[in-house]
Amino acid sequence: MKFEITPEEAQPLALAVIKHWKKKNMKIRIEEAAWEAAPYRTTIVAEKGGCKILIEAQGELSYGRSQRDLAAWLAANRHYAEFYIAVSTDAGSGVGALHAMKTDGVGLLIVNDQGAVTEHHRARNPALVITPDPTLSFGPLKARVREALQKFNDMERKDGLRDMCEIVERLTEEVGVAACKKGWLKIPEEQFRRKDWSSQINELARTEAYIPPHTPIVNTTLKDDLHSFRGARNLIDHPAKSHTDNKKREMQFAERMIQGPRLLAELLSLKRRIK
Repeated sequence: MKFEITPEEAQPLALAVIKHWKKKNMKIRIEEAAWEAAPYRTTIVAEKGGCKILIEAQGELSYGRSQRDLAAWLAANRHYAEFYIAVSTDAGSGVGALHAMKTDGVGLLIVNDQGAVTEHHRARNPALVITPDPTLSFGPLKARVREALQKFNDMERKDGLRDMCEIVERLTEEVGVAACKKGWLKIPEEQFRRKDWSSQINELARTEAYIPPHTPIVNTTLKDDLHSFRGARNLIDHPAKSHTDNKKREMQFAERMIQGPRLLAELLSLKRRIK
């Protein structure tokens, strides 16, 4: 491969990174824009299964205007991509640059003298960053919801989604217990608590479960949405078999993570209604 715009001191590093991604059977392009409208051409674009990995090889670590513009553009357009800067182990490291890179979701690759590539910190994928509707209110759960979303957006996707599932499940039970205590449901509180999450959802949506004149507070739409969200746990435990499968699963993670805060807001509203 012949480089034309990559500095000479960064070329051996770029070749090591290309070798690293080729081992993962990714298609490689050099010194081309990942998209026609992209504001900057990185040294390398590696692609497989719909995910593009953009790598800028540098002799000395630098995170300037051009790289910042590209990171901002990727985020604004929510591209399914990851952006890395690659440097050698003996490259100078600026604390300010590293901090700015992490803030913007730009990853860092380190290449040692033997050409081995190590991921110092992972890049954030803009397509998988979740920002809930700012009008939603989470009351006393605000901190827990924020922590779960932060985990997810910081690439701890399984942990973040698992935490969100636990919050929604616990709140579902709290809504049911409140309904039992207020004499809305026929079932005793302890019996409701012993039900699994699926059965609790069904009980809250079942007309026969209520003492007249009360009617189900969980309508058919909310019932279906809760069951759909409950299926996120199966996604967490389902291993990806290919890059395409992994992309599909990660996009499903994001869809469920968007769904979680909305369901929480609805359940909190129902709990307030009962009280």
